[in-house]
Amino acid sequence: MKKLLFVYNPHSGKGAIGQSLSEIICRFTDGGYDVTVHPTREQRDGQNYIRDHAGEYDTVVASGGDGMLHEMFCGFHEAGIKMPCGYIPAGTVNDFASSLKIPKVPEEAADIIVAGNFRELDAGLFNDTVFSYVAAFGMFTKVSYATDQKMKNALGAAAYFIEVLKSIDPKSFRDSTVRAKISFGGEVYEDEFIYGMVCNTLSVGTLTGIVPQGAKMDDGLLEGVFIKAPKNLPELDSIRNALVTGNLDIPGIVYSKSSAFTVDTERETEWTLDGEYGGSHTHTDIRVKEKAVIIAVPDGK
Repeated sequence: MKKLLFVYNPHSGKGAIGQSLSEIICRFTDGGYDVTVHPTREQRDGQNYIRDHAGEYDTVVASGGDGMLHEMFCGFHEAGIKMPCGYIPAGTVNDFASSLKIPKVPEEAADIIVAGNFRELDAGLFNDTVFSYVAAFGMFTKVSYATDQKMKNALGAAAYFIEVLKSIDPKSFRDSTVRAKISFGGEVYEDEFIYGMVCNTLSVGTLTGIVPQGAKMDDGLLEGVFIKAPKNLPELDSIRNALVTGNLDIPGIVYSKSSAFTVDTERETEWTLDGEYGGSHTHTDIRVKEKAVIIAVPDGK
């Protein structure tokens, strides 16, 4: 019998995964798996457990928000393991799952894993740390890890946007603006930026317009988007419209596809990796990790 490790965050979303836990395990068992269940107790618990034990199993499945997915990717990376895995989304936003059309109904996501339609996907490397879908700095990046979990559970995705709306004021621009040099593909841009991200996804914070059109998750390329600090209200309106419509080809936004980006900032700048705090840095090398994971997806995706 095949062995499956199921690691889940019991606090993600509204904790609804607990109500589906028995049925999920039954579906894995009916699919021919001997299942080991590990509920996470604290941050990085899942990452460490996967790092230490993934090699004992045929398949690893993570359930939780994007942060739990991040921990699974990090666990594989630290263990030097590439193996079949699955993801059951149970968080507030679930960008990664949305990009791959993985259902938010836990039992349906479990069925996809049992069906065994696996796909190789790229990931990103932020210096030496892996991320599953986005590394970002500047405005809005504190929204995910600074929003109280109870608030996320009560309000869902709206909690994120409440915090975003609070952050759009002159003081936020002053605090978030950083002078940076962005290098990729032989090009260099140096300016004042309020936000920057390098991603491998089709949406960030449920917003599809912020990701360059034509993005793919298995093409050996990452997408970079860097928003310059607006000098007046018309420039700010232009940026807002660009993010809503997905037309990023405006003077206030630098965007491109590349296998590697370098970001140098004049001061220590906080980054987030998959919505989790990624530390403060003045120099970052961000590059693609091709075919990093083998993950279960819906048939045809």
